[in-house]
Amino acid sequence: MDGFFKLLPLLVFLWVVVSVIRSATKVARKLGEPPPGARPSADFDPGEAQRTRRIQEEIRRKIAERRGLAAPVAPAAPEREEELTPEPLPPPVLPAPEPAQLAAVLERQQQLADQMRALELARQLEQRKAAVVAATVRDETERTAAVVAMRGALLADLRNAPTARRAFLLREVLDVPVGLR
Repeated sequence: MDGFFKLLPLLVFLWVVVSVIRSATKVARKLGEPPPGARPSADFDPGEAQRTRRIQEEIRRKIAERRGLAAPVAPAAPEREEELTPEPLPPPVLPAPEPAQLAAVLERQQQLADQMRALELARQLEQRKAAVVAATVRDETERTAAVVAMRGALLADLRNAPTARRAFLLREVLDVPVGLR
C-alpha cells in the first residue's frame, strides 16, 4: 500500500498532462476546420466565378439601358482583393421635359400662386373683421359695466335718507313742469 501512495502524485501528474494534450488537440482541430457555411477550396470552380461575373455585368448593362445611360464598359478582371469592391453607379440622367409639359407646369404654378394671394387677402380681411368685432364686444362690455356700476351707485345713494330727499327735489326741479304734465 505504501507503494501506491508514492505513485499517486505521479498518476495525478500524468492524468493532468493527458487532459491538457486532449484539450490542445481539440483546439487544433477546431482551428484547422473551415468556418461553417464557407466553401471548401477544393470545390472552388473558376469557370463558375467567370459565369457569375458575366451575369452580373449583363444585369448592370440592362439596368443602365433602362435608365437611358450608355452601356458600361466591361471592367477588367480584378487582380487584387481591394479591386473587388463595386463602384457606385452614376446618378440617372432624367430626360428634359417637353415644352408643352413645361408650359403646363408653369401655368399650374401661376394658378397656385394666384390662389395663394387670394387666400392671403381673404385671411387678412377676416382678421380685420375679427378685430372690429372684438373691439365692438369690448366697448359694449365696458359700457355695460359702466351702466351697472352707475346704477349700483345710484341705488346705494337712494338708501340714504338725505340723498333720497335730494333726488326727489332734483326730479321736481329738472323734470317737466307740473302744469305741462
